[in-house]
Amino acid sequence: MNIKLHLALLGALLLTGCQALQTDSDKNKLGSTVNVMSNYRSHATSALDRSESSHPYMWDRIADEMQLTIPNDPDVIAYRDWYIQHPKYLRTVTERAAPFLHLITEEIDKRQMPMELVLLPIVESAYNPNARSHGNAVGLWQFLSASGRRYGLKQDYWYDGRRDVVTSTQAALDYLAQLNAYFEGDWMNAVAAYNAGEGRIQDAIDANRARGKATDFFSLQLPRQTMEYVPRMLALADVIKNAKKYGIDLPKIPNRASVRLIDTHGQVDLRTAAEQANMSFPALKRLNPGLSRNTTSPKGPDHLLVPIGVADELELALADMAPQKRLRDDSERVAIASNDVTDVNDDVADSKQSATIGIHHKVKRGDTLGTVARSYGVSEKQLAQWNRLGKKKIKPGQVLLVNAPVSKVSGSKAAKLSVAKAAKLKRYEVRRGDSLSSIAEKFQITVNELMRWNSLGHNHLKPGQTLTVRLDDSGA
Repeated sequence: MNIKLHLALLGALLLTGCQALQTDSDKNKLGSTVNVMSNYRSHATSALDRSESSHPYMWDRIADEMQLTIPNDPDVIAYRDWYIQHPKYLRTVTERAAPFLHLITEEIDKRQMPMELVLLPIVESAYNPNARSHGNAVGLWQFLSASGRRYGLKQDYWYDGRRDVVTSTQAALDYLAQLNAYFEGDWMNAVAAYNAGEGRIQDAIDANRARGKATDFFSLQLPRQTMEYVPRMLALADVIKNAKKYGIDLPKIPNRASVRLIDTHGQVDLRTAAEQANMSFPALKRLNPGLSRNTTSPKGPDHLLVPIGVADELELALADMAPQKRLRDDSERVAIASNDVTDVNDDVADSKQSATIGIHHKVKRGDTLGTVARSYGVSEKQLAQWNRLGKKKIKPGQVLLVNAPVSKVSGSKAAKLSVAKAAKLKRYEVRRGDSLSSIAEKFQITVNELMRWNSLGHNHLKPGQTLTVRLDDSGA
């Protein structure tokens, strides 16, 4: 393999960010295929011949169900050789897929789509549901904010459907089904369009057709990232299908469901749900990366992905749980609105029973803990506890979280502005090894902004310290 391709592989294999090349003009090009999802879903029958008895392990089942032809293409060969030469990387991503692999495989099976598509999250995100590309594409399937909303992925203060493995998988397969119909059954061009947008692929097809050239994927003139995208998926398919031949030891993930989606019957604190399920809070959070807070959203979706062994019992326990036991004193109980300020009154009205609303107050010159607390009808002790202040004094420009009584803020213009602004703020707890630069890079902001927002006069951070990060409109 030449050096240039090797370097490209090292960077690209970490995270592609599939839809970074797409344009907004693509969104209207699929109008004639909007019914294709229902056509695929009409085949939602259980494949008994693909059960655990015939294929004990997931990767064996997946390999057996692959159907695309692997071309003798130089890029496919180069990527295949790279994967074979880096078995540690391959093992890491295939193991990381374990909790979700059966779920995604079943969904692809139901729709009678090529099983090679189960490999796209490796190309997209290395099967990391929290992955974010430099272009701000998010999740296993790397949806941009706009394209996620177009395919029904809700994004707000509480929840980001792009990170929700179940809903993002359904959205990604809906999109891929539409693309396949749009390109008249050509899966190579459909997968390429998932990366670059259908408009760009169609333009390349039209250009080739005008010159009397072939219009298959490998004959098109496309951006380099897209020209590498499809070969990476095909190379993975070749390696998975011929693992024994290439000396690759794939993890033996049982071919049976390990998780199930349950109905939470309303908003619930994840810590409470975890205790009911006799599992750790971090383990439950890992299965539900779409949840941005410690609770599910008061406006839904009302579901949790949980280990199948506790699913029935937990669902019944949550159905019977008294409302006052579902949330805790430190749960964030009221939606801090969407980016649309007109939703604020609805949020307040829908949550009378909670009686509090989360507000982020920016400290002004002359403010003290006492004056801020009194202005929102809370105690100094509560305000200090919510913000982990201890005996520290507050500084102008610092942002404080206030769980204020609705009666103190509902209907006022200031509340609307505060709530709308709060929807774009994130609280980040510093971890061991973090630096200002690493946190800034994580949230696609500058170090100076991070220092200014948190009134930091130096670069020294301590584990457990809480920082405020201002997000863009997409919630990125």
